[in-house]
Formats: sequence, structure tokens, C-alpha cells
Amino acid sequence: MGGEKEHMSEKRVISRNVAIALGTICVILSVSLFGAISQITSLHNQVTELTAIVKLTKLEIWVDHQTVSQPAGSYTSWTFRASYAGYIVVGVESSTTSNTYIQVSYHSYTVDYYNKLQADTKRYAAFSVLPGTIEIRVGNTNLSTGATETVSIAYWY
Repeated sequence: MGGEKEHMSEKRVISRNVAIALGTICVILSVSLFGAISQITSLHNQVTELTAIVKLTKLEIWVDHQTVSQPAGSYTSWTFRASYAGYIVVGVESSTTSNTYIQVSYHSYTVDYYNKLQADTKRYAAFSVLPGTIEIRVGNTNLSTGATETVSIAYWY
């Protein structure tokens, strides 16, 4: 009978040890599952972000309705960094002259890009861009008087 109590006591110790081991395994598996779910969520967010970039639906406003004044024959210049291929939209929302121009230039992957467009008193122009540093100029070709323009610049990528 004494052996039976010892045997029961050993079973309880083994059962307790098994329960502790199973509990520990469950905790480890739960932490691992939480880590995996966090990583899946992070990867899903990255895929969503990259998909938006591929579809050119990401937008940065570089200049928002800024009014600039220039002397005759002068321009205002902005320089920005494009991280991805995309396009920029330059809007001359108002101008005191019909001699306004928009010029975009940059250098990327051994390509020199330069484009200059004559703008009306209200004009929007889109320019495709590659990653790199981009200079945007809005100016006037007036020979004797200056000009004032209101400009917006948006970068879609």
C-alpha cells in the first residue's frame, strides 16, 4: 500500500511537470504566433505601399498656391528630390502676364531632361520624371515689366 501512494505521488509530479511543460510550450507558441501575425501585417502594409507607388497613386504637394513676384525677364526656382519615377504637375494658377513659362530639368541615370513650356495666365502642365533632383522654374519673358504668379507643384508617384 505504501508503494501505491508513492506511485500516485510520482504520477502527480509527472503530471505537474507535463502540465508545466505543455503550458510553457503554449506560451512559446502564442508569442511566436503573435510575432508571425505582426510580421504578416507589416509585410501586408509594405505591399499596399508599393502597390500604390506602382499605380502612381501616391501624392506629395511640393508647392501649395505660393505667390511669387519677379522682375522683368526673371524666374522663381524650386528644387526637389524625387525618390521614384512618376510625374509632376505644375500649375500656374494665376499670372499677371501672358508671357509666363514653366521649365523642368533634371539628371537621372545618365539622362539629362529639359523641357520648357509657355504657359497662359492659367495653365497646368504635367512632366514625367525619373528619380533624382528636379529643378522647376516658373518665370516671365517680359522685357520691361515684372510679373506675379501663383504656383502649385504636385509630385505623383
